[in-house]
Amino acid sequence: MKVKVEGVLADDLSKVSIQVDVLIKDPKEEEFRPPIGLTHPKYWKLKNLEPEKATALQIQYSGVHRKQIRKTIREFDKLHALEVQA
Repeated sequence: MKVKVEGVLADDLSKVSIQVDVLIKDPKEEEFRPPIGLTHPKYWKLKNLEPEKATALQIQYSGVHRKQIRKTIREFDKLHALEVQA
């Protein structure tokens, strides 16, 4: 499993929005992929959702616990704060 956290700077440079992506990989696979792919029963529901809700659904089906996501975001915030101070 791979959790990617990316900061996106607002147009007015006032704040950073955090984007979280979760990718999974089965032992027999070579590359990471989204938890909900074309063959997943929830795929078409995912395509009709707003981006924030689609991301939440991907995270839910990845098996990652919210506690782990919160920890990852806190670590990102700490790194971002260090960069701003430098």
